Amino acid sequence: KYLNIILIFTLIPAFYNAQYYNRNTYKTKRHEISFGLGASSCLTDVGGGESIDSSLFGGSARGFLFDMNINQTKYVANFSYMYYLKSKLTFRLNLAYSQISGDDNVTGDINRQNRRLNFETTIVEGSGVFEWIIISAKTGNRYNLKSKSGKSLGAKNPLGFGLYAFAGIGGFYYDPWGYDKFLEPGSSTEVIANPIKYQLRPLRTEGQGVLDPNAENYPDIYNNNGEVIATYKDYAFPRGTTYKRFAACVPLGFGIRKSFHSTAGLKLEAGFRFTNTDYLDDVSTKYFDPEILEEYFGTSDLGPIAAQMSGTNTGDTYEALAFLYNGVPDPLPPGMASVSIPQSGDDIAQYGPNAYRVRYYKTLPGEKRGNPEYKDSYMFLTLSVYKKLTNTPKTMRIANSSSKRRIKASF
Repeated sequence: KYLNIILIFTLIPAFYNAQYYNRNTYKTKRHEISFGLGASSCLTDVGGGESIDSSLFGGSARGFLFDMNINQTKYVANFSYMYYLKSKLTFRLNLAYSQISGDDNVTGDINRQNRRLNFETTIVEGSGVFEWIIISAKTGNRYNLKSKSGKSLGAKNPLGFGLYAFAGIGGFYYDPWGYDKFLEPGSSTEVIANPIKYQLRPLRTEGQGVLDPNAENYPDIYNNNGEVIATYKDYAFPRGTTYKRFAACVPLGFGIRKSFHSTAGLKLEAGFRFTNTDYLDDVSTKYFDPEILEEYFGTSDLGPIAAQMSGTNTGDTYEALAFLYNGVPDPLPPGMASVSIPQSGDDIAQYGPNAYRVRYYKTLPGEKRGNPEYKDSYMFLTLSVYKKLTNTPKTMRIANSSSKRRIKASF
């Protein structure tokens, strides 16, 4: 009886003392560094799934899950430093170097295929995030101790996986490039054999900064039915400017951790980046008039290149009835692919001698080139190695005492 009382009063304080040390051991290893490699992907206007309007918020869940091309997956390398604010809360500084890309040639959307646009860009990202540890990683039963009945005396979860979620804010640099993957002149199927890679931002492919949005002397853009489909105020960049190469992002995600011992382990992390730009792929609004684009660049070689890379007046065509009172113009005006003179007995002949079958490009100035309602985004999947740095000695000073005692164990 007396022995039981002694054991109770001995073990209970020891148990609480052990719990106290366990809750505060993070203070001895508050600093952590990690390095990882992985895969990157993106959700932009170029490439992707079945619909040009597919996006995280613009389409269905299926649109989000399937609006990525696996064959456009690129790479990412990241380094991070983390500081433990509490045992379950940390602050982390990240630095990532990555590349993302998209290509209309690999999408299932026929409208995107017709644009024949593509891009790739390097991303250099810096961010700060808060990480909430939902389940702490454990090393498990290191010594494989078992009871007489064969039950493990170590952790209940011998695998010891940890789970965490994170959110924060950051910024990144990007600069899209693209290849001139367009049709050979006079061919309806043959793509340029050796495409050349161009930096897209200086080409102002959507007329960024080419026109003064406050000017009143620019005409509206009409389709072939006489309907206004765009005004030049739709291309509202101050004259001489274009989109920035720096943008902000909001990283969100989760990860799992596996500790091999108290100071090192592995992390598998999936992170999504919302951004405040729609120009990761150089595509956002409407097709621009290539003649005005060339006029803006003057005698520079960039004019014809910009007109080509804009994708305006290229790709598939559609047929419509048109009245040409001065005969077939030579050369054909922009947007007009071909003109067929009606033959005897043709039903168009009933409309008179000035009626013609005309094929227009689907990529006319003012037509939809991208979707400016939804910003671009990108994502990383990384596998990292982490190392915790010990910042206190293995001895602990007792409060109000100059003596020291060594901590033997912690449960």
